[in-house]
Amino acid sequence: MKTRPQSEIEGRIGQFTALCRERGLKVTHQRLMIFHSLLDTIDHPTAEEVFSRIHLKLPTLSLDTVYRTLSLFEDYGLISRVQCLSDKGRYDANMDHHHHFICLKCKSIEDFYWPEFDQLELPPITHTFGKINLKKVELRGICQECEKNNHSQ
Repeated sequence: MKTRPQSEIEGRIGQFTALCRERGLKVTHQRLMIFHSLLDTIDHPTAEEVFSRIHLKLPTLSLDTVYRTLSLFEDYGLISRVQCLSDKGRYDANMDHHHHFICLKCKSIEDFYWPEFDQLELPPITHTFGKINLKKVELRGICQECEKNNHSQ
């Protein structure tokens, strides 16, 4: 399982705490644990995975609390939700502008940055849609690991 460097986690926890206070959101132990569990890995976990990762450390935590907290974080712009086809929503604590590659087989999600795309002007037709707030690319395909496993069978 891929993880983030500890220095990055600490920096993002600091940003999270500051944003919560700026937006009038209490920084509770449960909220910190839930956010920290999103930062521990870069695998874009589901609410159930977040719950199972911290339930032993925080046995009084309910799955409902995890769902409500993740929804609250999303509403406040502290995390984003990535929808994977028919799969459950997955959560992303990386709020830097980035894009996603989603594997159609194993449902893994990889972040990638594409500054050249980000700088492109939108096609004229998009101006008829309304106000565009965000441009994101979502690539779907088969990851290298699944391709490798498929060829070795």
